[in-house]
Amino acid sequence: MSRRRRRLTPGKILALGFQYLTLIVASLLVLMPLWSLIISSFKPAREYLDTDRITPPRNWFNLSNYIEAIWPEQANGITIGSAFYNTGFILVFSLLFLILLGSSAAFVIDRFRFRGRGLILGAWAVVVAVPGILTPVSTFQVLKLLGLANSKWALIVLYCGVDIVSILIFVQFLKSISTEIDDSARIEGANYFQIFFRLILPMLTPAIATVVILRTVGIYNDFVTPYLYVPQQQEATVSMMLYNMAGFNSGTSQAVLLAAIVLVILPTVIGFFILQRYIYAGITNGSVKG
Repeated sequence: MSRRRRRLTPGKILALGFQYLTLIVASLLVLMPLWSLIISSFKPAREYLDTDRITPPRNWFNLSNYIEAIWPEQANGITIGSAFYNTGFILVFSLLFLILLGSSAAFVIDRFRFRGRGLILGAWAVVVAVPGILTPVSTFQVLKLLGLANSKWALIVLYCGVDIVSILIFVQFLKSISTEIDDSARIEGANYFQIFFRLILPMLTPAIATVVILRTVGIYNDFVTPYLYVPQQQEATVSMMLYNMAGFNSGTSQAVLLAAIVLVILPTVIGFFILQRYIYAGITNGSVKG
């Protein structure tokens, strides 16, 4: 027996049309800047100046801007390859230490009751409420005292030390994991280190993936922190490289700069499509049955 088709009243047609119209307008607002960026990156300098920003290029196979972005005639101490290396180095070690330290700190906060626990949580709330831009002088003095000023390790320490939000994500996810798992493991003779590394940490995979995606975007796109604490060009990240290319004295054309921006965007887009399912897993599967 065929399912009866619902009649569309004028009101439902109007509501449906409004929904599609808002989706189309929102999509255009989001995609038009990206479209303009991509097509402009394929235009030679003269064509870029003579045409508008939404007209497709005459030659889609013109890669001269990308070649110039990768192998610039005037590197000024930094190339896109070295910028990617610096960013990747900072990103990998920051995420590694953040996951290890953040998840273990969250495990202690969630599983143990000790004197001063509330004070620690209150201090974290204060740290989150204070904007980092208000403390650059004191932060730089601490980094200088530790011998980390003007080095990639300064950024790694900062990205690991001030990310209280990621620790809170781990805490909230740990609340959904039954403590009966810990009790069963202790009965079997496991200590807390074995419980954490062999049982709890693998269960935190959705939360880890969520933290990795959020922090990767934040670290990868961060400009202020490298600009303040690591101004040396040989230690420049991708954001600093783009800033140097856009400078008045760089001699880089706008089309080449746009090509460099496309190259910088590509890793984040690819990484998002690869890891986005873990975000949904972290949202929908954030519970463990005891």
